[in-house]
Amino acid sequence: MALITGGASGIGLAIVRRLLDDGIRVAFVSRQEDHVARALDHLGRDQARLIADAIDVTCEEKMAAFVDRVRRRWDDVTILVNNAGISPKRSDPATPWMMQTSAQEWQSVIAVNLNGPFMLTRLIAPAMIRRRMGRIVNIGSLAGRAVPHIAGPHYAASKAGLVGLTRAVARDLAPFGITVNCVAPGRILSDMTGPADSEINRVALSRIPLGRFGTADEVAGLVGFLVGSPAAAFLTGATLDVTGGEFAA
Repeated sequence: MALITGGASGIGLAIVRRLLDDGIRVAFVSRQEDHVARALDHLGRDQARLIADAIDVTCEEKMAAFVDRVRRRWDDVTILVNNAGISPKRSDPATPWMMQTSAQEWQSVIAVNLNGPFMLTRLIAPAMIRRRMGRIVNIGSLAGRAVPHIAGPHYAASKAGLVGLTRAVARDLAPFGITVNCVAPGRILSDMTGPADSEINRVALSRIPLGRFGTADEVAGLVGFLVGSPAAAFLTGATLDVTGGEFAA
């Protein structure tokens, strides 16, 4: 049984769709009710294999209640995909981004992008430990792996932190048969990145050696492999870059 955060659009929705196609029961959350409703309409699936709710991942009590609800209906969560993330836009290109980032905005991004995965992993891990099995995937970003050309300092710091969290938790949970990996996408066309012909995307495209943007389905395919394939059972603590060659570790 899989739980996916930020599952109502973009990469998250593609992951939901992929895991459903793989025969996995899926629960997902997203902050806005209208996004959840739209995603459910888009999926058009048998509701017996799908649970969704509008919940902010920073609300630990509500997330815990949702996990309990899923457990009562189905069973323990054995697959966790921490995908939810926010990336505020830059208001003034002529001013250093650090000077535009308020303490409140910094804390908000860290809360969703880094604290959320930590909290939810801590919530889900005990059941995985009891079962001595589990797959956890954190969705990072190119911005957390290299100099960020588009994202702000708060987003870059949160995603770099997610790489470190992945390594630490992978080492911590490995004795219990639980794998923890990070997928770090580059420029993936989605609602968050905007249209391909925007100025910012045209410049971004010039930095990608493969000469094209990635797709949400390509990211979802890698996640599907990590959580569902026996061939991924010995893969843990890794960060897998899906950047079209823009970043190579």
